[in-house]
Amino acid sequence: MHVTALGEAAALNPVRLIIGGLDLLGRFTQRLEVDISGPVQSTPVLLSSQVGALGHVDLAPAGGIQRTPNTARLCAGRIELVPKPKDIPSCPEVPAQRSSDRTTREYRISVVTPLFGGGVEAGKPDETLPIRGTSIRGHLQFWWRATRGAAFATHEQLFVRHAEVWGTTEKASPIEIDLREVTTSRPQPCARYEWNPNARRGQGGWRLSWEARFANSALSYALFPFQGKPPPSRDANPEEPPALFIETASFNLRARYPEVLRKEVETAIWAWVNFGGLGTRTRRGCGALSCEDLAPKDIADLQDWFRSRAGNESAAVRDWPTLPASVLVSGEVSTSVEAWKKVINLLQHFRQGSGFARNPGEPNNRPGRSRYPEPETIRRVTDRRSGQHARLTQIPDDAFPRAELGLPIVFHYQGQGEPPDTVLYPGKGLDGQPRERMASPLILKPLALGNGRAVPLIMRLLTPTLTGADLRQGEESLPLPPTTAIRDGRLATYRDSPLAGSASGSALDAFLVLARHADHGFREVKR
Repeated sequence: MHVTALGEAAALNPVRLIIGGLDLLGRFTQRLEVDISGPVQSTPVLLSSQVGALGHVDLAPAGGIQRTPNTARLCAGRIELVPKPKDIPSCPEVPAQRSSDRTTREYRISVVTPLFGGGVEAGKPDETLPIRGTSIRGHLQFWWRATRGAAFATHEQLFVRHAEVWGTTEKASPIEIDLREVTTSRPQPCARYEWNPNARRGQGGWRLSWEARFANSALSYALFPFQGKPPPSRDANPEEPPALFIETASFNLRARYPEVLRKEVETAIWAWVNFGGLGTRTRRGCGALSCEDLAPKDIADLQDWFRSRAGNESAAVRDWPTLPASVLVSGEVSTSVEAWKKVINLLQHFRQGSGFARNPGEPNNRPGRSRYPEPETIRRVTDRRSGQHARLTQIPDDAFPRAELGLPIVFHYQGQGEPPDTVLYPGKGLDGQPRERMASPLILKPLALGNGRAVPLIMRLLTPTLTGADLRQGEESLPLPPTTAIRDGRLATYRDSPLAGSASGSALDAFLVLARHADHGFREVKR
């Protein structure tokens, strides 16, 4: 097989060409030609480069018999073939029954907190198609698994029913989802970098300035992944500009399905609208939704609403996240954004609050030292410690309790002699392979009420207990003490422990106990 790759503005950049599993590395000027023995294959062709460009890949068998070129786009270091018409798989068969036994329901849904991401490119909104039906379909499948899927004990049982309801690559789903009357505001940056001439003792430096609705509140804590990276010099542009967000959006969601699947579809939509959202960081309240037809009428209706909607769903721990038997809500009724601020402020207090999660601050606005075990554990593992930070002997140095709240966690120390940057990941999977992420089982968001108001909500999804973690410095996994724990009763008993509210020394349990404290006013709503 003869391969020719053409492109623009990519001279002298390393190229990796992968064809049918064969990895080739070379230099890409205006043309890269490689001869490979063997028949022409309709396998993926990937071309990676440090410089994005437009190009195309021609496939032809040995002997020079040309085939119609496969066109492709090289963007963000990756190029994939666009298949020729005859390479496109045939459309799955349309379900047979589409008329008399089918139900159609339409919901008017609004976005009530800023929406980040949601486009084809992760973390970025799509200005031409800001709300996509395919994305919503993915959300519905997640919440179906969390509700109706909890009735199945194994992945195998779940997969069989999931295929019947949502389809497979070979068989289309009998459920139709489409959007109508979509309206959105224009995306705008959530923050900007401003030059501060007084920073660094008069040398000057860049300062992150959050957009007004996020400034001077705990919301910037929840939005830290969107802050971007400052310019490398005074005259440069940001290395990564702060993310764009959509402030307001609304749309009609139309669902059409066989009557026998009514419960499957309506339960998934109900759970997604009230506990999920659109875009990214939905578990921290971004892209929260409201639908009057699916919301509790008011705060007095919460108990009956939750029991009637979720009461028949299984509350069992499975290998996938499932709906719990209860949620926590605050009795403080407000706007959606104010309810969002309240619940995020509680999380920030739990993880970083002065006098609770860390010692009171020091002069010059320097934060006090953390009361959690992670800093002392990392200093022990790396054998690095600043002379200004003596060992806090009352704090265990063999535990990572905050891993339960979601991974990865990046640890960055300042000061001479301190440990280098490290990242905490989940422990290896059952297949022995490293894992890069564990989504937080905590959902913190505003729950919209039917009367136009909202209350802060905390939901702890039921998930398998995290039993191990992997601390890495770069690509290297660091050896941990054999006694290293994620949760343990001893983590709740040392002086000033933030986990004192949990007898098991669990960060998840301790956070929920803190939320129910009289100072914060969250109460339990059961099925």
